[in-house]
Amino acid sequence: MKKVSAIVVNWNGKAVLVDCLESLLKQDYPGLEIIVSDNGSADGSNECVRERFPSVKLLENGRNLGFGPAVNRALAVATGDYFIFLNNDLYLEPDSIRQLAGLLESDPSIGAAVPKILYYEKRDTINSFGVLVNYTGVACPNLIDCPDSDRLAPREFACGGIFMFDRSVYEATSGFDEDLFLYHEDHDLSWRIRLLGRKIVATPKAVIYHHYHFNKGTGKFYSSEKNRIYLLLKNLEGKTLALTAPALALVELAQWAHSAMNGWFGLKLKSYWEILGLLPAILKKRRQVQRQRRVPDREIVRLYEGTLAVGGVKHPLLDNVLSPVLNAYWNLIQRWI
Repeated sequence: MKKVSAIVVNWNGKAVLVDCLESLLKQDYPGLEIIVSDNGSADGSNECVRERFPSVKLLENGRNLGFGPAVNRALAVATGDYFIFLNNDLYLEPDSIRQLAGLLESDPSIGAAVPKILYYEKRDTINSFGVLVNYTGVACPNLIDCPDSDRLAPREFACGGIFMFDRSVYEATSGFDEDLFLYHEDHDLSWRIRLLGRKIVATPKAVIYHHYHFNKGTGKFYSSEKNRIYLLLKNLEGKTLALTAPALALVELAQWAHSAMNGWFGLKLKSYWEILGLLPAILKKRRQVQRQRRVPDREIVRLYEGTLAVGGVKHPLLDNVLSPVLNAYWNLIQRWI
């Protein structure tokens, strides 16, 4: 049986961290290694872990490194054959780890195993079952707010969100990109796993509950937008970037309008400035990604969506104008990728 390391990232999350760790300790998978990577919490989280969970390994990072870098610190010391990274606000069914590990063992072409995530407060409603990705890089949880169903079947996705992956994937990708402080870091790692020729597969048998609260803050949109552009520049082939450029420009215009109407236009402009500052690093990483890729974009984009959905955002212009136009253009250019 493969050894699994579960990595929980925490930042001032003591209130939910206890439930998360208790659910991990109740797993029916033997030998589970549990690591908390703490980003400088000041709410007593570290003391709580030391006192109540002595079997849990605690990494004290001293400051808020961001999600991806915090996971990387734990990956560097984890001893598992398989790794799963978790937010501190997740609660796992007792067989979740076993189901995910079993999926990875069942098919060596699977690079990441994804659970079904339900709302903690509404356990009959789906928070995500994999992640849908539009070809312009906009990502949205699949089946968000849909009723749970026992008819769900395992399905391949472009992005996993929360997932378990094996050591060979970690060694090939070096984990998370540390220039992504928060948002899209899971999308980037999923993308690079698929560039290795491996699949991202979600299973409804592994169930996790999420204490979910939608963040409407402007900082989220700013970070998400900056990182979306970062990923496209780093991971897409040059031909694909050129073909999708008109659609990318259209989405940028829509984001300008959205940011202007919602008070973060200045942050949108700042995101471009930051991308320019990161451009040397992006180009260096781009060369590495393109050198290491084992499959062309033609294989990668087959799971991309032509239509556009934005989690937590509903607008007639998005649903009735922008999304259909993007879908029509996607149907036009796919054959040349």
